[in-house]
Parts: sequence; C-alpha cells; structure tokens
Amino acid sequence: MSPLRASYQFTASACASLVWRVPALEPAFVGVGSHLWHRRWAGRFYRSVVGRYADRLRRFGSPFRRVMIAGMLLTVDVTEFTTWPLYFGKVPYEPATTDYLRRHLRHGSVFADVGANHGYFSILAAGLVGPSGRVFAFEPNPSVYDRLGVHVSLNRFDDRVVLAERALWETTGERRLFVSQWGENSGVSTLTPGASTIAAGGLAPECTITVRTETFDDWLAGSGVERVDLVKIDTEGSETEVVRGMSGALRARRVGAIVCETEWESDAHRLLCESGFIPQPLETSGPLTNIGYARHD
Repeated sequence: MSPLRASYQFTASACASLVWRVPALEPAFVGVGSHLWHRRWAGRFYRSVVGRYADRLRRFGSPFRRVMIAGMLLTVDVTEFTTWPLYFGKVPYEPATTDYLRRHLRHGSVFADVGANHGYFSILAAGLVGPSGRVFAFEPNPSVYDRLGVHVSLNRFDDRVVLAERALWETTGERRLFVSQWGENSGVSTLTPGASTIAAGGLAPECTITVRTETFDDWLAGSGVERVDLVKIDTEGSETEVVRGMSGALRARRVGAIVCETEWESDAHRLLCESGFIPQPLETSGPLTNIGYARHD
C-alpha cells in the first residue's frame, strides 16, 4: 500500500473513531453530509468516513435513527444499504419507486412486499396504508427477517404488518438460499445466484441455507385477503418464478398494480404485459429496472 493511500485510510478511520467516541458530534457530522456527498474529492472522503462509522454502529452500537422518508418520520437502521446515503447524505433510496408507492397506496390499502429484506418499503407502506390497511412482508433469510421484525416493532406497525419467513416462488416447498457475504448489503441473498456475484465474493456456494417457498397463489388462497392493491417484487433474479406463481391471481384480477425489479426483455416482464399490465420504467441500476405495472383501466 502506498504511503498516500495509508495516510488516507488512517485519516478516515481517525475521523470515524472521533465521531464514534464523541456521540455529540454526530448531528454536525450528518449535517455536512448533504453539502459534501456529491463533491468529487471531499465527497469521496466523507463517504469513506461514513462507511467506517456505520461499521462501528453496525457492530458495536445502536444503528437506529429517526429519518424522514416520503414525508413520514420513520425509525430505520442507518447502516443498511437503503438508508445510510439518506441519513448521512440526504440521498433518497429509489425515489421514483417511493413515489409510485405513494400514488398507489392510501389508508386501507393492501401491500405485499416480496423480498422485503430489512423492510424499507414495508415500513414505508405501513405508514401509507394506516391502521386500517395491511402489509404482508416476505423475507426468507432468518437474520434479515429478524431485522425486519425489529423495524416493524420500532415503528409500532405490528397492528398492520404481517411477517412471513419464506420465499415466494413458482412452487410450494423448499429451496436453497445463497446468503449474502457482504455485511453492508444483505440485499444480494438469492435463490438464483449469478456467477458475477459469486466471483465478487458477495455469495459463496458453501454459504447457503434451506428456506420454505410458497406460491403467491397458495399464500393468497389462505390469507383472507380478496385483493392486493400493490405488489413489490425484488428477489435478486427469481422475479420470473414469483410471477409464474401468481398466475391465478393475475387472471382473476386480484392484483391492482406491481413494481418488479427486472429486465425489460425478461420473462417476468413479458408475463406481466400479457396479463394486461402497462409497464412504466422507474429506476434503473445496471441491466435491471424497477418497472411499475398498472392496468390501463
């Protein structure tokens, strides 16, 4: 390692350690974030400090803070990949998708979060649907499922959020889940691992667990819910299998709208379009796009 690089890392670690040791500095540290985040050199250094500070919070402290999301003050883990740019830099996570939820959910609505992860969109939806609405959050990874439950409880949404520790799939049974090896990003866990993520160290063939699977149709049949107003699907590559497992609900028009992270040419996209949904691109990240699907009527 070059002396310059070593000095950079030492300084970033020292700054993170200072904020960690003197908690009263955190508000000021966070306050400058939005001014520095997008600057070329200062922003890079600030984000390096944030990464080190977030790692300390994740491992040794309490990572939960009150954060304004879509006009609601919610309690979230600010070390998660969805929230740390928002808390430290006022950079919103997937703003177009967030706005899509705001437009499709209102008090009394029903929302299904397929691949809920730690619950960013689940708790956002819970705030939008109110006490008379329902949120069904599906997350098969036990450790992430536990964090999802903590988020729900801290925001006092237990009265409207139903947690399901399983993966939605095209069949009901069991599958092998590849568990994320990146502590700062639990969102890469998947039933359908990609070679590039394995090569990058995000997944490993020996780091898997067996999880329950269920089709959307089977779940809906026993849920007591007549219609789901909005379904969000983000399952790291298995979106097509999820859509195949909800064919009955789609034919019966028991789903109002869908947000699906997929490719424009994917089978999931084709199946949803063939079911009568009109696609609307939201956010794009690499080859994947969050696409909103709503019926023309």
